[in-house]
Amino acid sequence: MFPTWRIAYVAAAIQQAPRDAVARGLASWIVTVGAPAVFLGIVVTVESRSAAGGLIIVFWVALMVGVLLVAGGLWAWRVSGIVDKETSALYNVLGVVETARLVLRPPVPQDAVALAATIDPQMLTGNGWTEREARAMVKSVRSGYPTPGLLVFQACSDGALVGGATVHPSESDPSARTLGWWIGPRHRRAGYATEAVAALVEAIHDAGFATVEIGTTESNLAVQRICDKIGAIEKDRRAQPLPNGSVVPSIWYAHRQALTTTSVEEMLP
Repeated sequence: MFPTWRIAYVAAAIQQAPRDAVARGLASWIVTVGAPAVFLGIVVTVESRSAAGGLIIVFWVALMVGVLLVAGGLWAWRVSGIVDKETSALYNVLGVVETARLVLRPPVPQDAVALAATIDPQMLTGNGWTEREARAMVKSVRSGYPTPGLLVFQACSDGALVGGATVHPSESDPSARTLGWWIGPRHRRAGYATEAVAALVEAIHDAGFATVEIGTTESNLAVQRICDKIGAIEKDRRAQPLPNGSVVPSIWYAHRQALTTTSVEEMLP
């Protein structure tokens, strides 16, 4: 049985890839699997000339169905593996990041229950998520294949998960990454968000991305204050569609990597 993440990757590949490319890829697997199957079918047919014609027809139908199922499964497994590698290279650009009080890291299956506890109605509303999306994210962590770009915030003091973040490619700038985050209800107003965001912004720059983009609603003053603290500059205001289907007035900030004297000198001829 196919894992859920592989099914999702195959579906995404079918939607995004040209239809002729999908058809050629599937056809190549059908030929690869079908050629020895047809040879086997011919041998069985010749050796079973005395068998009833109906049985031979049933045998060939079963053989062809088997070829299609096996070829389709092998093709899907191959495609999902390729998409997984591409997605990992695109989204998983950070390793473990440490701050004075936190460890910011990719989630593991054992984090699923604690991660779910950081998600409450205020978090869903603030990020424009639906409960279904939140459940899917927690399920992905439990399965061992978490949502691409997802990180969790773990407290150094007691190991509790205090929140999480997503680091995604920018839709408009390949040299940028988009950062979003949340803090669970039990750990808000303790300065964790500012501490985590400042460290993540620095880590994203260190990973080779010149710009970090942060979007928030015009009413979310807490995120705006954090952007001001870390030196992010407002770059745009526009109506932003959210995952839950609403459209809200939003502010987009950009934090650009500062060029040191040494790096400027290195770029000069």
